[in-house]
Amino acid sequence: MLSGNYVNSIHYYILLIHVIAGVLSLLAGIIAIVATPKGNKLHKKSGLLYFWCMVIIFATSLLAIVFFKFNLFLFGIAMLSFFTSFSGYRSLKRKKPNDVKWYDKLVAYAGVISGIGLISYGLYTVTLSTNNIGFAILCSVFGGLLALNAYKDIKHFKKTEYEKMWWWFHHLNMMMAAFIASVTAALVNNIYKVVQLGSFDFIFWLLPTIILVPFIVGWNRYYKKKFKMD
Repeated sequence: MLSGNYVNSIHYYILLIHVIAGVLSLLAGIIAIVATPKGNKLHKKSGLLYFWCMVIIFATSLLAIVFFKFNLFLFGIAMLSFFTSFSGYRSLKRKKPNDVKWYDKLVAYAGVISGIGLISYGLYTVTLSTNNIGFAILCSVFGGLLALNAYKDIKHFKKTEYEKMWWWFHHLNMMMAAFIASVTAALVNNIYKVVQLGSFDFIFWLLPTIILVPFIVGWNRYYKKKFKMD
């Protein structure tokens, strides 16, 4: 017998697949991060598994949101997770200028629109109640990240010359951003069972970003030095 907030058995199995893909994405992501040297067989296999898990997570999120319970905020977060993983994956495929497919543009433009929509939704909730300030901050942070990075991709599509090893750093940054989204989802779905901060619960949504971004910055500096780009 089903338990929890499930509309029917189909809803239950969609969420079950979503959770399984989420767990696998975390494990695959960790393996891809620690695997050295980068680009070896373990890194490639775990990274590919991670990417397709993110695709499944996005697909199941859309099904649950559209057909069972619409939530604009969750849609924005799902779009952010998918966009970053997709953009990071595609950077390995389009290393040359103008090697841009129609679906690259589609995802990028969808990212800009979704990001702006998420920011607008957050601002709208503040007009309804000042208690929604924390939620509005979340919408602004994640919506801003989505819109900004998607816009950067659109600008990059138009370039006739690419920077040295651009794809390496883009892959690193976007995949790590997607991993942050995975960790955030796992954290916020479980942390409330242990700790509750009331109106400051939104901090849990930002914690993985605050902790992991310095590592991303450090890795960028390390590889720029390794590739003698400084």
